[in-house]
Amino acid sequence: MPPTLEDHIRRITRNFTAPLPEADVLALGRDLALELARAHAEAPARHPDVEPAAIALVDGKPRLEGGPTRGSVGEDLFELGALVHWLAAVAPPDLSWRLDGPPPTRGSVIHRSLVLGLSSPQRERRFLTAQEAARAFESALKAETGGAHPWPLFRGDAARRGVATGVAKGGLSVLWEAATGAVVSSPVLTASLAISATADGRLVFVDRSSGRLIHELRLGSAIESSPALLGHELHIGTDDGEYIAVDVARGEVARRMRLGQVVRSSPLLTGEFAVLGAIDPKGAGALVALEAGSGKLAWRLKLKAVFSSAALAGARVIAGSDDGSLHAADLAKGTLAWSHALGSKVRATPAVLGEVAVVGDFAGRLVAVALKDGARVWAAELGAALYSSPCLAEGLAVVGANDGRIHGVDLATGAIRFVVETRGPVVASPVAMGDRFVVGSTDGDLYVIDPQGAVVQKTTLAAGGISSSPALDAELLVVGSARGLHALRLA
Repeated sequence: MPPTLEDHIRRITRNFTAPLPEADVLALGRDLALELARAHAEAPARHPDVEPAAIALVDGKPRLEGGPTRGSVGEDLFELGALVHWLAAVAPPDLSWRLDGPPPTRGSVIHRSLVLGLSSPQRERRFLTAQEAARAFESALKAETGGAHPWPLFRGDAARRGVATGVAKGGLSVLWEAATGAVVSSPVLTASLAISATADGRLVFVDRSSGRLIHELRLGSAIESSPALLGHELHIGTDDGEYIAVDVARGEVARRMRLGQVVRSSPLLTGEFAVLGAIDPKGAGALVALEAGSGKLAWRLKLKAVFSSAALAGARVIAGSDDGSLHAADLAKGTLAWSHALGSKVRATPAVLGEVAVVGDFAGRLVAVALKDGARVWAAELGAALYSSPCLAEGLAVVGANDGRIHGVDLATGAIRFVVETRGPVVASPVAMGDRFVVGSTDGDLYVIDPQGAVVQKTTLAAGGISSSPALDAELLVVGSARGLHALRLA
């Protein structure tokens, strides 16, 4: 007789007294979900026993053979969830789980979400099919391998250009909506999750394939800062003036410290430092660098209020301030290298490409500034306040304005190449999707624009409007709205 799964687990867990490593649990869960999908696809469908003693191992893989034709997909998945929980928590299933679900564990957010997806007493949170469960396990395994996150911070990269790599030309189709409540900040994307802050101060973890809410964490009274990811840590500011680091794997706060009265800047993570802006009482503020591992203060450059998120430009960081200027500071020391006066509050985030930084101000002036010395390269008068940050791609700087217009400005000369009208202020920042630009408006529509300024697609997402900037990779675009989070599949 072939060995059974029980024989294998008994050997590697010291007779069921030690937890199975999480990566092994995920791999086993995937393999069993695929076996259930195979059984359910037969005619008639089979419902095999998901008990370790009844599962044969063939070439090291579990095989689910036999089983009655009477049963349900939901019951099969519940039993798989009980097994997955048991192996990770060393807690045999209990009858009460059918009413209350498996008890919480100290496992990762991903593991907890999979158990809930299989065995939650709330049916709307459960997988509908074994194939869906298998895909979720596969995504979790990809996340376990580490690697770079596809959209780890506001505007996508440290230069804040708003550009995703490897995105093919095509349209967008709505995949799901997660009713998390209003989202103003920009989400971040991992291999398996979309993570976002809500306007009422929560951090929400959403399964990127299905839109299921799998975890949330209360961080403050309100949040407009966009999160930033580095490895297994997420960094964010709050309207309570705190900087918070979160262990993403466990879904828990790792450390927090007060930086000012309000923090709306999105952290820039350089590996050595987390750099972000702070807003202090009476209009004061600062650009602050914290040691990435410990959160210890490295330097603090006093300015007026800093709503702007910093962009990386070589050995310097670039950020705007309410003093009406764009500032460049030495990353290592925090000393001021140069300042360029625009004339009005600079709350937008600058974008860096080549030898210039591009940013707008509240007077409607979009400027390109030389990184070397802060000299002005060109200026474009756009006629309305700019809170939106420019996207730099296709030889253009594309930016939204508070009069509801989206402008395409020649990146070399500052000449206006196109203007697109929307029905509400555009405070969100555009992103480049291949050779097209995507941006939401407070009119509730998401616009896809080509380099000539033609609107090639318009999708209504939320009547309450879109203030969030999109996050995207080669497969998915996720954006917040007054309703919650929305995912659109890239065609």
